[in-house]
Amino acid sequence: MRTSSRRLVGVLIASTLVAAACGSDDDAADEPAGDDEPAATQPADDADTATTEPSGDAAEEPSGAAVEQIVIAIGGDESSLNPYTYVTGYPGFNLLGLLHDSLVQLDETNSPQPLLATDWTVSDDGLVWTMNLRDDVTWHDGEAFDADDVVFTFDYVVDNTHPRWTPGVAAVESVEATSPTSVDITLTEASPDFAVRPLADMPMLAEHVWSAEADPQNSGTDVNIGTGPYRLESYEVDRSYTLTANTDYAMGAPVADTVVLAVIPEPATAFAALRAGEVDMVSSIVEPQLVAEFEADSNLAVSAGPGFAATMLNLNNERPPFDDPAVRNAIGLAIDPQELIDAVLLGSGTAPNPAFLHPDGPVTVATATHEFDPDAAAAALDALGATLGDDGTRVLDGEPMQFELIVYADNPSRIRSAEIISEQLAAVGIDAQVAPLEAETVDEQVWPGFDVNNGRDYDMAMWGWSAPIQLDAGRFGSLLHSDPAIGTLNVTGLADPAIDALIAQVNEAATVEERAEPLGELEGLVAEARPFVMLYYQDGVYAYRSSTFDGWVYQNGQGPLGKLSLVSAV
Repeated sequence: MRTSSRRLVGVLIASTLVAAACGSDDDAADEPAGDDEPAATQPADDADTATTEPSGDAAEEPSGAAVEQIVIAIGGDESSLNPYTYVTGYPGFNLLGLLHDSLVQLDETNSPQPLLATDWTVSDDGLVWTMNLRDDVTWHDGEAFDADDVVFTFDYVVDNTHPRWTPGVAAVESVEATSPTSVDITLTEASPDFAVRPLADMPMLAEHVWSAEADPQNSGTDVNIGTGPYRLESYEVDRSYTLTANTDYAMGAPVADTVVLAVIPEPATAFAALRAGEVDMVSSIVEPQLVAEFEADSNLAVSAGPGFAATMLNLNNERPPFDDPAVRNAIGLAIDPQELIDAVLLGSGTAPNPAFLHPDGPVTVATATHEFDPDAAAAALDALGATLGDDGTRVLDGEPMQFELIVYADNPSRIRSAEIISEQLAAVGIDAQVAPLEAETVDEQVWPGFDVNNGRDYDMAMWGWSAPIQLDAGRFGSLLHSDPAIGTLNVTGLADPAIDALIAQVNEAATVEERAEPLGELEGLVAEARPFVMLYYQDGVYAYRSSTFDGWVYQNGQGPLGKLSLVSAV
């Protein structure tokens, strides 16, 4: 029966791609906000041909896992799915964790737990982290994992920039293997979140594999050799990935012999496949109006919990009139996030902190409340000299306040949110014209080449960042700092010396307690500067076929797709 299911998925994917090529405009379910955080590159240049390379040399024996096969629908191709080529923060990074391990693992509550490291100690001054490693771990090709691989990984991400991990090791002065199973990591300054990033975030790289890779951003499946619970057996570009259980996995037992990642671009098609029994889980968040339907099906269930992924209205701070904080604040006053939560999410979301950090997030210090006051917005625009024209659109400095609001064309929740925002802004004389575009086009306008050094080319954009940014105060600063080397995620182009100075204080704090005061001040300044307008944090609701597998574990803020679900006793 499972073989038949796999064949049907292949047929389904092919038909979906044909429909997309013909310009299908079928409705699609919403992707989580976190899919806006791509990895280092787009798919490699040679990713136009099918690839079926095994990740390692060792042949696999049947694992005796509880489930023969789990088929997961994902929304797009993740390139060769190695640490330098995965494409999205969600689900790409989650899937990367099935193939690769970090030293530390975050549990359901995002608390660091041992993984490749059995335990660790930190010196009294917070500068030296001693990591004790497991002695029973092997790479997928059978080579032993040891401390030299850890040293190599830290060196490699310094020499080969990765937008997610390289900033996380900036404070590392040295990494020394003191034995095959022990490493001393010395920092230039104490880092309260070091266990979260990079230790629980950065996968280890096999020195004997990656030392020969000079162009990691364009690397293929041949270097996709990890220590993770699954290995990459085959990859068909824009169609599927097949992962097989790593029977030698030392940190637990893979729950499935095989995990198939079926690329189905249209979420509506993916959910239809779930209902038909052709896939067992869909990575996209379930649209609120569909939750009851899935809960009523005896073969289906939902995994639900808080979502830390942030959805926001980005404003191009380098482009007039958005370079004026008074204009940005007037726009914020005119927008009612609660209407979006009620009308679009049907109440399944958390009201925003104007300073980005989730009100219940682990590093949040000073949560503010969004103020919706269209009368105050109109008065602020009047004070700026923005006068109403005959068509109801204001004119500021001789230019009509008419702007393009770009949004992913395959994301109906965001499109509807953008339409409501357009109506709210029109009530105060701002004409925001909603422009649904292909996701790649939106990404290229907001974050060209995924490098803020390339600037930006948009007025307003519906945008989001994945949940891990909420777990690390240092990554919060990367959204805001004017120096591209620090503000690697500053896609609004904010440049505020006072904010830069507070980010430096936050990053230099040796303890969580020492960090609290500058972090609270930083949140206050961000709420005043308003480089973006925070909209909501959508709750996570994910549908799956419980008759196939009912062991999905929801990680707070991030959802059930990942190692915690697909490995027992991690």
